[in-house]
Amino acid sequence: MMKKYLFIVVSVFLMSSLVDNNLKAQATPEELMDAFFLIFAEDVNQAVDYLFATNPMIDPNQPGIKSIKEKFELSRKLLGNYYGYEIISIYHAGDSYVKYIYSLKYERQPVKLITVLYKPKDKWKVQNINFQDDIETEFKLEE
Repeated sequence: MMKKYLFIVVSVFLMSSLVDNNLKAQATPEELMDAFFLIFAEDVNQAVDYLFATNPMIDPNQPGIKSIKEKFELSRKLLGNYYGYEIISIYHAGDSYVKYIYSLKYERQPVKLITVLYKPKDKWKVQNINFQDDIETEFKLEE
């Protein structure tokens, strides 16, 4: 029992250290999202907190963030194991505004994650995140 407790305490400490270091170190949107997915694989709520911590203008206690966390938790229960992610599309609006569309690979079916990032000065921050199950709209015809 004590070993299990110690493992949990050490894991939480390491994850919070990882979040702090990645939050400070991210220089590109790709690095920010890579850190998000690294945390996501272990703890969905902490990953969402990490992403929204990049934007001090967003209140982390607002109902919308709680709703996103609940959607992620529900998807894990309904769709089975999470097996990773794939990038579907990247859209740029200049050099400081970017939208990523990802496929989150669950055992039962994929779901779509849309993340919008903004760089007003020198650091990227989350602008918006959306979680949808209508991934079929992203199909592209191979030529």
